[in-house]
Amino acid sequence: MEPFHRRCGWRNPLRLILCLLALTALPGNARAPQAVPAERQASHIAVLPIRGAIDDITALSLERRVEVARQRGATAIVLEIDTPGGDLVATLRICHMIKQEFPPNTVAWIHPRAFSAGTIIALAAREIVVSPGSSFGDAAPIQAIPGAGLIPLPATERAKLEAPLIAEVVDSARARGYDEHLVTAFVRLGSALWLIRSVEGDRTALVDEEEYRDLFGEAPPKAALADVPDPPSTAGEENIAQQLLPMFSNRSPTKASQPAEEAEKPEEVDPDAEPRRSRARLTASDRANWMLVEQVTRPDQLLVLYPREAIELGLARGIIADDAQLAKWFGATTVDRLEESWSESLTRFLVSWPVRIALIVLMLVGFVIEGFTPGFGFFGSVAAAALLLLVGAPVLVGLAEWWELIAVLLGLALVALDIIVLPTGGWIAVIGGALLLGGLVSSFVTRDLSTAVGQQQLFLGIGSVLVSLFGSAAILWFAARSLPQSTLLRRAVLQSEAAAGSASLGAPTNMPKVGDSAVAITTLRPSGRISLGGRLRDACTRGEFVEAGAQVRVVAVRGGTVEVEPTMPDAMNTPQRSSSKDERNA
Repeated sequence: MEPFHRRCGWRNPLRLILCLLALTALPGNARAPQAVPAERQASHIAVLPIRGAIDDITALSLERRVEVARQRGATAIVLEIDTPGGDLVATLRICHMIKQEFPPNTVAWIHPRAFSAGTIIALAAREIVVSPGSSFGDAAPIQAIPGAGLIPLPATERAKLEAPLIAEVVDSARARGYDEHLVTAFVRLGSALWLIRSVEGDRTALVDEEEYRDLFGEAPPKAALADVPDPPSTAGEENIAQQLLPMFSNRSPTKASQPAEEAEKPEEVDPDAEPRRSRARLTASDRANWMLVEQVTRPDQLLVLYPREAIELGLARGIIADDAQLAKWFGATTVDRLEESWSESLTRFLVSWPVRIALIVLMLVGFVIEGFTPGFGFFGSVAAAALLLLVGAPVLVGLAEWWELIAVLLGLALVALDIIVLPTGGWIAVIGGALLLGGLVSSFVTRDLSTAVGQQQLFLGIGSVLVSLFGSAAILWFAARSLPQSTLLRRAVLQSEAAAGSASLGAPTNMPKVGDSAVAITTLRPSGRISLGGRLRDACTRGEFVEAGAQVRVVAVRGGTVEVEPTMPDAMNTPQRSSSKDERNA
C-alpha cells in the first residue's frame, strides 16, 4: 500500500499542506449533531393540547387521547399547556394519570401560559420545556362563584385546600429533582428564597433566610425580583438550557432516568413538614465558596417564572418555539397532534352553568305549555330534548349519576299524573316537584358536600335552579298574555275552527255542560281533541285511551279542558265514525 505522505504528494508542498489542513480541520470543524438523552429520545411524539380552564372533561379527554397516541405508536407524550387554571380535583386526577398511567416520557410544554392548575400539571411531567415569552406559576387555590367573583378563604379552609396541592408539588419535586422550597412558593405565601452561585460559577443553590444567615452571617437583602417578562428571544437562546443546567449540582436524577431496579416507590408526603433538600445544608465554613445572585421569591408574592428564570432555577430544560424545534428536541421524525374531539367541546358547553339555566327554562316552559295544550307534541318535544341535554350529557361523561336523571323524570311524571290524570289536591305534585328540583340541583354537584368545592357547586346549583324558576315564570306570564293571539300558537295547538266564522277556542259562549255528547277527533291518550257541537275543544279522559271517532260524554269541565268518558263500554276498542258533516270536515 502506498504510504500516506506519497499519496498526498510530499514533493508538492502546496498539496501536502492542503492535505494536512483537511485532516486537522475534520475533528475540530465537523460539528456533530447534539445527542438526545436516552430518556427523552422518541421517534414518534404525540402533542396533546390543554387549552382553557381545566375540568373533569379535560381529564377524560386526556385519558382518551393518550390511548389513541399509544395505538398510533407514539413513544412520547407532550402536554402543550395554555391555561389560566381550573378545578382542583381534576388537576390532581391528571397529575396521578401522568405519574401512574401515562408513558414515562411525558413532557410538559408551556406554550405560552400555565398558571395555577397548569403549573401543578407541568411539574408532574418528566421534564418541562417553555416557549419564548411564556410564563407559569401563581398556583394558590382560590374559591369563586360565577357572578359573585372571588370569595375570601378563612385560614383553616385555605390550609385545607393547600394541603393536597403542597403534597402534590413536593411529590413531583422529589420525583423530578426540583428544589422543594421553590415549588412550594408556587402554592403558598410566606417563603422567601435567594439564589446563590459558587465562586467558580459551576454550581447554584436556593437558600431561605435562615440558611442565608448561617452561610453569610448576616440578614439577606430584601430586593424584589422584577416582575417583567423576558425580552424577545434572541439568536442562540435555544441553547441557554445547555449552558445553564450543568451548573445545578443540587438536582438529583429523575426517576425516569434511573434503572428500574433502583427506582423507589413514591414516598408519603407530609404537606406540613419542612421541605427536604437534595443537598447538604450550607454553613459558615462554606462562606468563601458562595456569592449572592438575587432574591427569587418574596414572602408576600406567589412565584411566577419566565423562560430564562425557569431554566436558571432548574425547572425548565429548554426553550421550544414550534413543532419543528419540538421534533428536534426529541430526535423525532413524526409529530402527531391530537386535539379535543367536537363531542368533548360540545359537552363542556352543555354543562356550563349559563347553558344549564337556559335548558331548565326550556324544559319547564315546554312541559307547562304542553300540559295546557294537549293533543300536540311540539312543546313537549322541545322540553324532552332540553331534559335530555340537561341531565343526559353530564351522565354520559361521568359528571352526574343516573339517579339524578331518574329523579327528574319521576318528578315530572308525578306532576303530570296529579294535574292530568288523578287530581288529588296537589300533594302528589308537591312530591314530584321536590324530586324534580332535587335532581336538577344534584346534577350540578360532582364533589363531596363536605369539601369547599362541593359546597360551592351546591350553592351554584340552587342559584341556577332558582334563576331558572323565576325566568320560566316570567316567560309563562308573557306567554299567557301574548301567545293566545299568536297565529303560530293557534296552529301549534290545533286551535283552528271546525268551520269558518265560528268563535275561537275558549270563548265564554257555548260552554260545554256535563252530559253533552261529543266525538273524539284525535286519539285521547288520555288527552286530545273532541268535536262538541261543531267546535273543536281540548279534552282528556280519566286515564282511558279512546280511539279517534269514538262517541264520548262530558263528565266534567275544568277551565278550558273538558273531561270525558266513552259512552259505550266497548268504545275504546270499536271506534265509530261520525256521520256529522261538520265532524267529517273537521
